[in-house]
Amino acid sequence: MMIVPHLLLLAMMDPAKPVVDKTEYVLVDKPGYSFEVPKGWNVGEETPWGARDMTPKEGKGKLGAMTTNATGSTWDELYRTSLFFIKREDKSGTETEYRLGKTKQGYESMSFEMVTKEGFKNRRYVIFQNSKGSALALNVKIPSEKEEATYKLYFKRMVDTAKIK
Repeated sequence: MMIVPHLLLLAMMDPAKPVVDKTEYVLVDKPGYSFEVPKGWNVGEETPWGARDMTPKEGKGKLGAMTTNATGSTWDELYRTSLFFIKREDKSGTETEYRLGKTKQGYESMSFEMVTKEGFKNRRYVIFQNSKGSALALNVKIPSEKEEATYKLYFKRMVDTAKIK
């Protein structure tokens, strides 16, 4: 019988394994913005109000983007306006407070989630502005808790690669 060092034994017993993103991505490059989404996803047409959805070939999750010209809005105003449209589309869930930060590309950003009555953050949002005040709002709708880790990686890649032109 071989004696396994304590830390190695703990590592072997830990069922939580890091999720490694081996997904291939493609660039969605539009006149006002760009970002990467998983290869093979459907990229929808932009609506008259600047929204676009990206959906997998199979499954119910989705990524979304919406642009706006220079607004001069405060983060509080952008948050309230976002919640108005989010709740108009889907009244379920409770919003978290927003958090301010910066994206990997250096944009000032605000992020928040919608939480189901079971406590699952199934919809997540990041809004950022460039120095001219133009904004890009990105979101993910996670189809289930089972798929959360995968969709979080998709959304992280989308946010990390997003640029406002």
